[in-house]
Amino acid sequence: MLASDKYGMNRGSCSNRKKGDRILALVLILPCILAFGCKKVTNSYPSIPTSDVSSESESQPSVSLAPSESLEITIASPLSYETCQYVAKLYVAKENNLLGEGVTGDTIDLDYLDSIDLPFVLNVYGTGDTGCNTATLQQWINDGNMPDIFLTDEFDKVVSSGYALPITDILAGNELLSVDRTYTDMISSFFYDQYQYGIPFQTAAAVLFCDMEVLNLAGVPGVSFQQSEASINRILKSIAALNDKEKVVLPFYMAQNMLPYLPCSIYSCQYLSVSSEETLSKPAYVHSLNYIRSLAKNNYCYESFTQEELDLVFNGVSPLLSRRVGIWAGTTDELPRYDNYMPNTLNLMQYPAPKEDTYSPPLLISYPLCISSQCEHPKEICDLAVFFAMDEDALLLTSRLQNREGYLPSISSPSVWKSVTGRQKYGMYLIQYMELMDQAIYIPSVSRSQDFQKDLNYITDEVQPLLEKEREDEA
Repeated sequence: MLASDKYGMNRGSCSNRKKGDRILALVLILPCILAFGCKKVTNSYPSIPTSDVSSESESQPSVSLAPSESLEITIASPLSYETCQYVAKLYVAKENNLLGEGVTGDTIDLDYLDSIDLPFVLNVYGTGDTGCNTATLQQWINDGNMPDIFLTDEFDKVVSSGYALPITDILAGNELLSVDRTYTDMISSFFYDQYQYGIPFQTAAAVLFCDMEVLNLAGVPGVSFQQSEASINRILKSIAALNDKEKVVLPFYMAQNMLPYLPCSIYSCQYLSVSSEETLSKPAYVHSLNYIRSLAKNNYCYESFTQEELDLVFNGVSPLLSRRVGIWAGTTDELPRYDNYMPNTLNLMQYPAPKEDTYSPPLLISYPLCISSQCEHPKEICDLAVFFAMDEDALLLTSRLQNREGYLPSISSPSVWKSVTGRQKYGMYLIQYMELMDQAIYIPSVSRSQDFQKDLNYITDEVQPLLEKEREDEA
C-alpha cells in the first residue's frame, strides 16, 4: 500500500485533481501568490546566485498558496511518508521565519513540526532507492496519478520522453543554488539539450569492495582506502596464492566492470565514452584496457577462469554473495546489499590512483529530482523540490529521520556531510570524499544515456571476448 493510501490521501494527478475544501490552520505571514500554467523556457541556464543576496531579493514576498485555493503536491522518492511530511512542514516554517534562533534541522522539536498544518496536501509515493524509471512514470500517467516531483535513475530517457519539465527559468535566482554551497558540475550534469531538467538529490560513488574474510585468509590483515594499481596487484597476488593447488577463491570479480571508470581514476580525465572512436586510442583508455587485460593474464579475475573452474569455486551460488570473492567493482548505493551478507568483513577501497598513498578523483553517480511536465504549479513545486534536495536544514532533518546507507549529500555544508555520513555504518569511507569534491568526475550511468549504453555494449561485445581469447591463448 502506498503511504498516500495509508493516510487517506488523494492519489489523483496534478493536472486532474478535485479542489479540496481544506481549511488552512496556518496563516501565512507573507503575501501569497498562486501561479498557474507552466512557463515557456527562453534562457539556456539559470543564473546561479552568489552568496551575497541583495536586500531587494530578500524583500520579495515568498510564493505560496492563497487561502482561497487548495493545492496538492505528490512526491515520488525513497523517503517515507513521515519524513516527507516533516520536511515539508520545515519548509513552511522556514519560509515564514518561524524557527527559533539557533534551531536547525538537527535540533528542531518534532512536536513543534507536528503543530504546523501544511498549506497544501502532500501525497507521497514510495520508490526504490534510486527512484523510478520511465515504465513506472507511464503507468502512473495511465492511472491518472502522475507525481509532481520524482526521483529517477533514467534521467536522459525521462527527459527525451517528455516526462520532465525544463526548469531553467524557475531555478534562476534561487539562493539555495548559490555557488558557495553547491557543486556546479553536479548541477550541470542534469542539463539536457542546453536546459536544466534535474536537481541533484543523492549521489553514490564508484568504489572497489573487498571481503576481508577472503583477504585475511590470504594473509592480508587490512587494507587502506587509498589504493594504486601496484597495491591492488599485491593484494590480488596474495589471494591468487590460495589457488596454487586448486581453485578455491576468485581474487577479483569481473575486471571489465572497471572500464567505464578506470581511465578517469588513473588519469583524472573527464569521462571517456567509446561513442567517440578517438577514445579507443587515447592513452587513458589504452592504459586502462591493458591493466584489465593484465589481471586476466595473471588469473586474477572471473574472465580468466574456465567454466569448470567457476563451477568448482561457486557451485551455482552467485559469486558476489558466495563469500569467495576478494575484490569487486561497484557503487556505494549497493552497500546495504553486500553488508547483508558480510556485515563484519566488508571494506571499501577507492579506484586505483596512479601513485601510492594518494586519492584518486571521486567517481560519482548522481540521481536527480525532476518536475513533472504535467504539473500545473511549477514554481511552487520546484521550490519545494529544491528545498528537499539542497536546503541544509532539510538535509539534516532527513538524515536524522531516515538514514540511507551509501549516499553523499548534494551540497558542500560540513555539518550536512558530518550528519549524513556520521549516521551511516560505512560513513568513515564516505566522509573522505568531502574534501575531494572539487576533483569529482560525474559518470552518466544513472542517465541510461546512449553513450553509456554504447560503452557497456562495447565491453560486452569487444572486451569480454578479447579477455576470453587471451585466456585460451595462455592455456
